[in-house]
Amino acid sequence: MKKRKRAGEEDRILRFGVTVGITLLVIGVIIVAVRMMHLRVDPSEGEKKLKELAKVDVQEIDAKIQELEKQERQASEEWQNRSYNEKFTNCLILGDSISQGLYAYEHLDSALVNAQKGVGVMFPDDTGFWTIIDQVVAASPQKLFIALGMNDTISADADAEAFSKAYKVVLDKLKEGLPNTEIYVNSVLPVSQAAIGTDARYACVPDYNEKLKELCESEEIGFIDNTELVKAEYYEADGIHMSSNYYPEWLDHMAEAADL
Repeated sequence: MKKRKRAGEEDRILRFGVTVGITLLVIGVIIVAVRMMHLRVDPSEGEKKLKELAKVDVQEIDAKIQELEKQERQASEEWQNRSYNEKFTNCLILGDSISQGLYAYEHLDSALVNAQKGVGVMFPDDTGFWTIIDQVVAASPQKLFIALGMNDTISADADAEAFSKAYKVVLDKLKEGLPNTEIYVNSVLPVSQAAIGTDARYACVPDYNEKLKELCESEEIGFIDNTELVKAEYYEADGIHMSSNYYPEWLDHMAEAADL
């Protein structure tokens, strides 16, 4: 999206340059015409020619502006119609089993996702999560989207403060290893009431997200809240994981947040 914005800015600069250039030309013609009018016996003829020239130049300016606007609209449509794989080129999504749905449902190439079932920010030594972090650092993406926390509702025993502290350790390690990468943190998705009925600790998700938002603000990292994207019909049978229909909305939301 930044490239598209730069392209739009270049179009506007070009449009401005064309307008200024033609305007200066019109002014020059006016000056010459005025001088000629003083030399002629019949000044009305010069005024007539001047009006005709001015009219033609205004039409040319308008035509050029319309053509530039048309090209910008076409470029915008082409940019928006890119595939998700094109939009997320040079990006990486780090997550758990929910993120695995991105390639399991064939919305995104698996090369753009590093996700593993059961991982979270709590107890990274025990889960082998640091190995995944090393892989992410080695990939050196331009933009990194993190989608973790569902498993941490259980492993942190619904302790939002402990979750936030553990998440900060992960973010600090990523920021150190990826100083030139833009990092975005996705919110933890809410679960269904049925899932909360099976384990009350899932009810801590809003508290987790509040802590995540605060953490991202202090770390100057983008926070992407996907809570409103979740609909009852998107839940799988467990009330935790998402069906295929959720993922395009999630990808669009991330792309918009990161100007892809």
